[in-house]
Amino acid sequence: MAEAQVSCDNDDKQQCQPCSRKSDNRAAVIFCLTCKEFQCLDCSKGHDIYAFMNDHKLVSVAEGQTHVSSTECDDFDATLYKCVKHNKRFKFYCKQDNILLCTKCAITSHGKCENIVDIEDMDGQGRCDKLKNELVATINLTNQVTELLDDANSRLSADIRAVSDKLKDMKARFIQIFDDFTDEILTHASAYSKSTHNDLAKKKVKCETQVQSMKKDMRTLDSIISTGTPAEQFITERRMLDAVHQAVKDATSIHEELSTIDINCSFDDQFKKFKSKVQSEFNSESFKISYQLPNTSKLEFVRSIEVKKTGDDLKEPLYSGLSFLPDGRLVVLDNRNSKCLIYDVNLNMKNSYKFPYEYPYGVTAVSDDEVVVTSGGAYRLDFLNVSKTNKVTFKRSCKMNAQYDSISMMNNEKFVVSAIDHIKPFRIVSMSGDETDINIKTPSKKYPVDSNFCTYICGRSIIVQADRDEDKIYIYNIESGDNVVVKDELVKSPCGLAVGPYDHVFLCSRGTKCLVEITPGGRVLSSHQVEMYYPRSIAISKDKKLLAVSNTAQGAKKLSLYKIA
Repeated sequence: MAEAQVSCDNDDKQQCQPCSRKSDNRAAVIFCLTCKEFQCLDCSKGHDIYAFMNDHKLVSVAEGQTHVSSTECDDFDATLYKCVKHNKRFKFYCKQDNILLCTKCAITSHGKCENIVDIEDMDGQGRCDKLKNELVATINLTNQVTELLDDANSRLSADIRAVSDKLKDMKARFIQIFDDFTDEILTHASAYSKSTHNDLAKKKVKCETQVQSMKKDMRTLDSIISTGTPAEQFITERRMLDAVHQAVKDATSIHEELSTIDINCSFDDQFKKFKSKVQSEFNSESFKISYQLPNTSKLEFVRSIEVKKTGDDLKEPLYSGLSFLPDGRLVVLDNRNSKCLIYDVNLNMKNSYKFPYEYPYGVTAVSDDEVVVTSGGAYRLDFLNVSKTNKVTFKRSCKMNAQYDSISMMNNEKFVVSAIDHIKPFRIVSMSGDETDINIKTPSKKYPVDSNFCTYICGRSIIVQADRDEDKIYIYNIESGDNVVVKDELVKSPCGLAVGPYDHVFLCSRGTKCLVEITPGGRVLSSHQVEMYYPRSIAISKDKKLLAVSNTAQGAKKLSLYKIA
């Protein structure tokens, strides 16, 4: 085998944790309840040498294993680390088949595979950190869907009760003729209500069960991240990832199915003999219970400022990039005057920073005090520090091989950027400046400046791309390779994108002078008027409660702030 030598050693022995961190696989002989570590004979001698370790409590390896599984993590599942077929601990990972292997599996089933590695050499910590981020996002999403189901139940009940009032009004108009019909309609509505309630309740239980399961996985993950070996961390990530992806699909499926609920009740055949008496008045009468689930956001205007030349500006400003810092301050890029501007929560400008090059394009917040900026013409990424006192300082720069416009966080280590005049519309760039293409099929074309924008939906592995010239939105799942193309009369000359509540994407539609809200599955929900011509750039705060938008109208540029409700 190419990357790891498989042996037939007894892989069920508990290894010494200090030694394993030095790639030395020694068997443990004790477990220290104070250190919370399995140790070999040599490593345990420190308890006799150092005075501060004299009061540590040492127990047997068997007692230590019981302690770890029963006290450190109540939700910890020891079988997570063992092969179901052979009941032996996982030792290897087959990259070719993407599967964890015990020693027997590696020898009997994967002997001809050329890409098997020792799991001790894998980056378990990094994978667990990524998995934890996905778990958090998935739990939040599922909780949001659960809230929608609760709201659907209560609103449906209110609408069902309104049927009685409707019937009473009609009863007054044709008295006894409609009494029998009233009973029939109420029976129909009651049966539908019961069926619909049951369906919503089942979906809610499913969501709540998933949340509890994922919270359990979260506790396991926290314990493994803090106390587990790299191998255990890698195994945890491998075993849990599919469940997380399935939870995302389930929550998304339920969310996408939530739509208008209708009941239509018309005259039954058994009432034909009454039809001649009431036809002139009730021929077009029907009952309709209709409820559109509140999965469309509302924008409440907060304030707006005019964007004009000030101070040392040589040109009329154009705000090409917006991003919220976690504390609510807004970082803005002035493309025409090569500036980074800092606005407070009231849209008061607090400070600015002058770039040594022309045309900065996109910006995204990396942490509480750091942002990263793209610059197409300069072929670089700049990392800037923004202090609590709004001082902006240059930290470092990464030279790029291509020009990039919009930028969004993919995870703690990578960004998704939209490319300018490149064979791929978007690429992945790491914090260290490494550039890679995503292996999915995209339109075979290059995008000039200001025609290609994208954003990333964390926890879903989805990239949303706006093609301004073709009036299209592309939604790519980079895990499955699936894609959706959105073309709608509301979407004209789309540009800036941002991810809002329920992972809905808000996009600037310059041609219709509004913001358009779409689901991750590509359903166009609604448009939002923003009282400005040609909206171009958009940002949504980390808590999904604030939205900022700017435009490109010559002589009428604005920067506006909205609350998302």
